[in-house]
Amino acid sequence: MKSLQTASPPRTPRHTWGRLIVLLVPVTVLGVVLKLIRIDAFFPVAGVLETAAKVSSDVAFGGAWVLLWILGCLVTRGRLRSVVFYLAHAATALVGLYSVLNHYYVLSTGNPLSGTTLIGAARQGEELEAVIDSQVDSGVIVLLSGVIVGVTLLPPILGPLLNRLLRRYRQALVKPHLRTRAKIVGAAGLVGLLIASGWSAPTASAAFSLAPPVQLAITPVRAADAYPRGLASETVTPTPETTRLVGQEGNLRNVVFITLESQRAASTLQDVKQPVTPVIDELAKNSIRPERGYSVLPHTSKALTAIHCGIAPPLDSLNTEAVPGSLPAKCLPTLLAEQGYATSFFQSATERFERRRGTARNLGFEDFKSLDQMETRGFHRANYFGYEDEVMLEPQREWLEDHGDEPFMLSMLTVTGHHEYALTGYPRIDFTDNQLLNNYLNGIHYQDQFVGKVIDMFKELGLYEDTVFVLVGDHGEGFGEHRVYQHDNTIYEEGIRIPYLIHDPSRPGELVDGPADQLAVLPTVVDLLGFELQSDAAYQPSLASGESQGPVVSTCWARGKCTAVMEGDLKLIHHFDDRRDEVFDLSADPHETNDLVEQVDDAWLDEMRDTALRWYVDTENSYAAYRNR
Repeated sequence: MKSLQTASPPRTPRHTWGRLIVLLVPVTVLGVVLKLIRIDAFFPVAGVLETAAKVSSDVAFGGAWVLLWILGCLVTRGRLRSVVFYLAHAATALVGLYSVLNHYYVLSTGNPLSGTTLIGAARQGEELEAVIDSQVDSGVIVLLSGVIVGVTLLPPILGPLLNRLLRRYRQALVKPHLRTRAKIVGAAGLVGLLIASGWSAPTASAAFSLAPPVQLAITPVRAADAYPRGLASETVTPTPETTRLVGQEGNLRNVVFITLESQRAASTLQDVKQPVTPVIDELAKNSIRPERGYSVLPHTSKALTAIHCGIAPPLDSLNTEAVPGSLPAKCLPTLLAEQGYATSFFQSATERFERRRGTARNLGFEDFKSLDQMETRGFHRANYFGYEDEVMLEPQREWLEDHGDEPFMLSMLTVTGHHEYALTGYPRIDFTDNQLLNNYLNGIHYQDQFVGKVIDMFKELGLYEDTVFVLVGDHGEGFGEHRVYQHDNTIYEEGIRIPYLIHDPSRPGELVDGPADQLAVLPTVVDLLGFELQSDAAYQPSLASGESQGPVVSTCWARGKCTAVMEGDLKLIHHFDDRRDEVFDLSADPHETNDLVEQVDDAWLDEMRDTALRWYVDTENSYAAYRNR
């Protein structure tokens, strides 16, 4: 009978220290190098001190990351050390992969890749695959592959070699008093480096300056504390059932909404060689339009809610406007349906993107038609989730022929202006020398021509004179004018200033002084159609009423990142804890190049900040009260 073998104690991984250093140092160096590339891209004339300030967080975080895992292995033994050792591999792989993805996301948008953005992208399902296919290039693949190779293959290959070089220091640490001293010094260094990694210069954007993992960790904390609850007004549970239209006794006129995807106001463009939106520019002369029109929140589904419902949208990134029964208001399609109107919503994008069918249903539309139900042969792809907008014209004509003998509300959302600006099959117009911007402007020009074709279709069908037309952008689009790209968190004029006009063939044009946002669309349309809006809720005044719209608030998609208040010609941008606020006089400085924050009265600044923060808190409380009723 064989004798029982005594179990040997668990062994720690071989060549621990050499493998750890080979694992940790390259990823930390990668983070610093990527930051230097971003500094060169966004701040090409940055001096030594400015560059050092912007990269200091990455250097400190890299040092802290190396110390953390070395200390973890230094204070553990046996099986526990093995756990820490392999946990360091997994965590370093995640940090490396996130650093690469964040790098390319910042280069594309000017904003860091947040946790909510990652969660939102994961929720997109099939649409996420299309985005990845269109956006991921060889550089991304090479860097991601390099991270995987660096974490899995290099440590076991190079670690033993480095371990032999470190033998002298490793043997010194066997001495108890030196090991204890190393632990104390390492722990103090770790704390100091972690504190240093959270620092950014007060005049610089923390979102840019902080190391990506630090920014990822800090963002939820800052967002949670961004809005003082003490500013809230008394919460009243919304009662949408009290809202109705009354007073129309004559001929019921039609209404058409054309929401223009990613279309910034033409006045925000600089140095274009020829007019980009001639159709809209001409139509505006005979339309009611505010001096400056604004998006409430520069994200499409949020803007659709504001435009069609006259209320602030849900201020989340979870697309809850698509959840049944989530909107605390009767939207215009429902109100008009109660008056006998037929209602339909068309879009040239797939319905799965942001669950648009659910949103349209919540807005109150009886019919919904997306790209999935349209014939696409002969048309061109415009981006990763839609086709050129003329794909909607024939289905719309068929719907109008079926419903033209009854009052109707027809709403449509274009898609051609959306990133990635891939419209093909049309002669390229030379609007500007910037290729990316020129691609976008060609898409905007196409949308402008589409508007003209819709108007022509209504004239051909004999419906033009009896129809009110609403043309409004969902949001704008940035191209680095203020180091921000695309739209979700672009709070400058290029991101929130939109085309905004209501064309009534029976009325002369009128320019309304001052700013107005999308919340004024519903009351203005109700006014022009001859109805009176009765409700327990408060709505913005109609643009045709002559009443002031008051301070207008816009907010970023990310909670606690940025918000803006427009009062008269002045605009305050509040950046929360990211950097100091900015103030611009839009009449003298329409492109926001001269910050006046040091010249403006502090009392006004406090009042405007409180206006924006209270608006946000009140909106959140209103939705919570309604959904929890």
